[in-house]
Amino acid sequence: MLRVPTALLLHTTPDGRHYDWLVGTPDYATAPQARLWTARVAHPSEAWRGLGCFDLTVIAPHRRAYLDYQGPISGRRGEVTRADRGEAVIELWRASRIVWGIRMQHFQARVQADVIDGDAWRARVIG
Repeated sequence: MLRVPTALLLHTTPDGRHYDWLVGTPDYATAPQARLWTARVAHPSEAWRGLGCFDLTVIAPHRRAYLDYQGPISGRRGEVTRADRGEAVIELWRASRIVWGIRMQHFQARVQADVIDGDAWRARVIG
């Protein structure tokens, strides 16, 4: 199984706040320019287990620099602060379903994410 980095960023914009969840892709170790799978999520990682199920909106893949970056984002798009960080073990990676074993500071569990429609996904805590 492949281990990749993961991070949850609190993204504060002029319109509000949300979280961006970044996860290394299956080619993370072999393609240094590979970007990170990225999804917007409304809840911090410490709430995920209690929710059991939460929605994700997949957005444009982010550069690896965002795993460590905190501060303002160009173009007046707000700023990011790291809310959590750790690693993900990729158990399954398909176009419509991903399963990870997640080990972050504030959340440890297996998560299955499935496409609902287009960029709308639903994540379930499965163990």
